[in-house]
Amino acid sequence: MIYLDYAANTPVDKKVLDKYNKVTLKLFGNPNSTHNAGKVAKKEIDKASEEIAGYFNASKESVIYTSGSSESNNMIIKGIADRYADKGKHIIISSVEHSSIIAPCNYLASKGYDITLIPLKNDGKVDLDVLKKSIRKDTILISICAVDSELGTIQPIEEIAKIAKEKEVIFHTDATQAIGKVNIDYSNVDFITFAPHKFFGLNGMGVLINRNDIKFTPLIHGGKSTTVFRSGTPVPANSASISLALKLVLKDFDKNNKHLKELNKYLIDNLKKLDYIHINSPKDSIPSTVNFSLTCINSDIVVKKLIKKDICVSKQSACSFGSAPSKSVLAITNDENLARNSIRVSMSKLTTKKELDTFIKELKSICEELK
Repeated sequence: MIYLDYAANTPVDKKVLDKYNKVTLKLFGNPNSTHNAGKVAKKEIDKASEEIAGYFNASKESVIYTSGSSESNNMIIKGIADRYADKGKHIIISSVEHSSIIAPCNYLASKGYDITLIPLKNDGKVDLDVLKKSIRKDTILISICAVDSELGTIQPIEEIAKIAKEKEVIFHTDATQAIGKVNIDYSNVDFITFAPHKFFGLNGMGVLINRNDIKFTPLIHGGKSTTVFRSGTPVPANSASISLALKLVLKDFDKNNKHLKELNKYLIDNLKKLDYIHINSPKDSIPSTVNFSLTCINSDIVVKKLIKKDICVSKQSACSFGSAPSKSVLAITNDENLARNSIRVSMSKLTTKKELDTFIKELKSICEELK
């Protein structure tokens, strides 16, 4: 099998899995309990929280553990909307947000909230001038992803954070596709979402960083936990494994980034030789993601044929709906044909040139046959 869909999911690092197993077997006490077994378990969580928070220059109390980025995103969108409804009902997002941002915003729109979508410029980045003009007195939240999951575009998070701070508007970024792939200064960001399964951690886990202890209505109400914002029995193994996965991906960042830049150039150079391919990913996107469109061939058929050859790629984000056109490609090209026939290749430290050679060879063979 040739796996080229690392933006959707990564295999767990054995060190991370071993850490999870070790902590699970050893620390079985409820961290909320006052006896020694509970205290030891809580100490493990506190240690992991301090390590995770350190990357964002935040306190361990800012770390909120969730089941994944979708829960974290829903938690913020709905929680902020409910808490600050008396101030206003206007929320700003970009036109390329993940479905776990768009869906709760659509839900809020049905309840009378006003949602503004900021368009992209031709380089794939949000239009900051439009963003500034869109902020109103009743704007309570801005949510812009750090990296677009389909194109790999790096959004100007630091500039957006400054704009939000000047206007005294809460700013959240979904950094799920950014952690371990690009260095971003989050010092002026209020809320940050990410999940370890995107960088060789385990599935079913997520983190929301509440850097400034901003109050919001919890999505899950219940008993005592590590934070008032999310109830549920804390899991020491989750915290410890997330911390280790984050530590490992940051430790190897420079080496992995160099490897991915080389693969990115190699793949794009070879794709450009084919006259029926249009590269969608902007030049300054994260190197692990390459999005392209087939100009005269149905990409659904191509992807299905690649699957039969045991080559794993995607048409767009794994959480996108059916065969709808890629909203990201459509936003920057304004071409529905390109948006409907896009393919995303996402690589990692495990990807080799040999794998890319096989992919390119099979892609070319399939396309030539279909032409």
